[in-house]
Amino acid sequence: MPRYVKIGTIAALGVALLVVAIGFYRERSKASFRLKGEHAQLSKDVVAEVNGYERLETDNGIKKYYIKADHAKTFSDNHQELQNVYVETYGEESELTNKMFAESAIYIPEADKNFTVYLKNKVHIETADNLKVATEELVYTRSNEVAEASEAITFERDNIKGKSNGAVVNVKEKRLDLLRDVEIEAFDSPELAKSGVRYAKVNSGSAIFDQAVGKVAFNDGSVINITSTADNVARSTEIRSSRATGAFEPDAGNSPKLNKFELFDNVRIISTEAGKSPTNIESGYALYDRAADQFELKSGAHIATVASDKNTDIRGNEIMFAQTAHKVSVTGNAEITQGTDQLKGNSITADLYDGNKVKEAVIRGDATARQNGAERTMVISAPELNASFAESGSMKLATAIGASNVELIPADAKAYSRVTMASARGIGLSFRGEGLLEAMRTDGRTTINLSVPDDRPDAANKRLTADVVRTTFGANGKDISKAEAVGNAELYVEPLNSGVQNYRTTVNAPRFDCEFFPSGNNAKLCIGGKKAKAVRVPTVKADDRGEQTLTADQLTAKFSEASKDVEILDANGAAKFVELDRNAIAKQMIFSQADQTVRLRGGEPTVWDSRARAKANEIDWDTAKNKSFLRGGVSTTYYSRKQMKDSTPFGASDKPVFATAEEAEFDHAAEKATYSRNARAWQDNNYVRGDQLVIEQAKGLLTVNGNVQSLLYNARLKQRGKESTVPVSASAASMVYDRQSRILRYRTNVDIRQGTDRITAGSADVFLSETNEVAKTVAETNVVITQPGRRATGDWAQYTASDEAAIIRGNPATVNDAENGAMQSGELTVFLRENRVLSETKTKQNTSGRTRTVYKTKPNL
Repeated sequence: MPRYVKIGTIAALGVALLVVAIGFYRERSKASFRLKGEHAQLSKDVVAEVNGYERLETDNGIKKYYIKADHAKTFSDNHQELQNVYVETYGEESELTNKMFAESAIYIPEADKNFTVYLKNKVHIETADNLKVATEELVYTRSNEVAEASEAITFERDNIKGKSNGAVVNVKEKRLDLLRDVEIEAFDSPELAKSGVRYAKVNSGSAIFDQAVGKVAFNDGSVINITSTADNVARSTEIRSSRATGAFEPDAGNSPKLNKFELFDNVRIISTEAGKSPTNIESGYALYDRAADQFELKSGAHIATVASDKNTDIRGNEIMFAQTAHKVSVTGNAEITQGTDQLKGNSITADLYDGNKVKEAVIRGDATARQNGAERTMVISAPELNASFAESGSMKLATAIGASNVELIPADAKAYSRVTMASARGIGLSFRGEGLLEAMRTDGRTTINLSVPDDRPDAANKRLTADVVRTTFGANGKDISKAEAVGNAELYVEPLNSGVQNYRTTVNAPRFDCEFFPSGNNAKLCIGGKKAKAVRVPTVKADDRGEQTLTADQLTAKFSEASKDVEILDANGAAKFVELDRNAIAKQMIFSQADQTVRLRGGEPTVWDSRARAKANEIDWDTAKNKSFLRGGVSTTYYSRKQMKDSTPFGASDKPVFATAEEAEFDHAAEKATYSRNARAWQDNNYVRGDQLVIEQAKGLLTVNGNVQSLLYNARLKQRGKESTVPVSASAASMVYDRQSRILRYRTNVDIRQGTDRITAGSADVFLSETNEVAKTVAETNVVITQPGRRATGDWAQYTASDEAAIIRGNPATVNDAENGAMQSGELTVFLRENRVLSETKTKQNTSGRTRTVYKTKPNL
């Protein structure tokens, strides 16, 4: 018994101590709550205690709030002390608006089913829009749906989380006021938030997170640190300002992200790419768009960076700076200085290299570009100016648009001239190295003059004019190496002296491409394309020299280095030449100043004037001597015999006459045409051919030499009382036609055929009537006249067409008739259409007067 009493006493003492300890702890916990003034005098009289407490408050069937706790102690004034408490609040439609958790709480009911609850130890609030707040102590007032924490809190919502000392959670207005020492982190996803991989951290003295409008206002000084990676290049950006606002933006099916920051007053930004020098930014205002990685800067904006030992300084009233895209746009007193180069204007838009050096820039409004070099300063001004820079930072291209000016200001004014260029529409320049001029281009009607000394009789100046002229300089930046003239281009060559061979030459083409001699700025070659035209005007007038026009798909002018005048003019493609009434066409024409000759090649070269047309495989036109030489497949059309001054024996004066040969030579001044090698001329069915055919229009002569064949005239025949016309053909070694006498003179091996009649002789003269019919024919030397069944011979014969009689003289003259016998005499008259022959007993050939006749008789059957 004493043993059991002892054990019981000890147990009772332990229970008493536990009760005292619990009571002390409860009183201590109650005392540690920071109660508002209106709740300072709460009742201490316990009226009930419940384990597993639950309470659902409704109003006309609408849920107002729900409380659940492991233990609840109710006091006489109806306030409660709760352990391991869970609270839900509801909206007007019984929708859940808020959840709260804590290890302990004091619940104080109020009128209209409102309440105030003090939460302590491991307090958590979770709102309906996913805001989660954690702290050690918090007061929630149901009437205004506001939760207040005076100590350190942490919070998170979707892609952000943060902390501060003290906070106010306005559940109804969806706003979180962070009171002191604020830090907020932003993440690209909740998963990255869990792993702590953030893209932004913001620190400020205080902040307001307005969930309803998706913004966070950072006050009392803010520091924003942003990390990003673009094209595998990491960048860190620190942004400081007096105050700032962060805005959430939708993200294609994901939670909104804190992607925009608006910065106010004393904005300072330091942006640094890995391994690069930092870029420093200052402004009175800035808007940062994280998605575009872009800054909008206002109120005295300034960007400064250093790369490749060159400072880049950007200033303006406003600047739009896209870091990842490497672009900048400056408006209002815009200015960019990079090394010794400077750009100014009302606005500047620029693309940047890595490291934020200027790559390309567009300056608008009173635009200027200034390049300062060791030897000169260049200033370009225009309404608009485009400039591009090499990675080294030196300017490599500049294009002025509109009424433009370029000034080249030398450092040594005594050694170099100051150059000023103006253009109505624009000027473009390119540079090599540190500003050595490489090329210039003008936009708008532009003229380049190339003047030469007057030290030669054939010296000539040149002028190149076009809508656009591009000039390329040699390696020394002084001598022109190339020039391109584009748009209504004109090349004008003006001899300084008048002379028979000197022409003022104007060449027009859509464009010219010119090459220059190595030094002296003298053109060597100019190529004009697309329907080019050249006009040459003689400096000395003459009757046979007129304005020359040459057109072609492409014209090439080659110049003499000595005289600077045109040396060769090459027209290629559908070429055409005109001087006075003389014309020529060919695929290609080449004019040489040395021999004043136009050479026609390809595309069936053809020349013509008002009287005739000629074509051949090749034609050389000597304009100085006024001669043409044709080779290969020569074909000529004289528009009429009359146009030939009746120098041919063809019948119709108003019909064309054709001539062909393998070669021909025309002497235009002498009006003489010589056809050689298989020469032939014809009109309708009449023709003449030979090895060589010469037409002399002024003299009225046609001469044919070598293997002559002709069918030039007709003869009238009377047979059986009927009259008919038959052509007469003739062959000989040569033939001459004289317009004045209308005589055809055949010489050597003459053979004339008229129907079935034939005359052969050593020579023959054929006298033609006005109707181009034979009047008479006189043949000499070994004359032979043959008809069917009849043959006559002699030394001389004359055929008269009017009576179709032939007078034959010889020693003796003979007639052999197969039917009637033979006769010989000094002179015989043969009536070709009758069986009748007359004999003259005495002639110069037969002075004896003797006639011999042999008759053939037929038997009388």
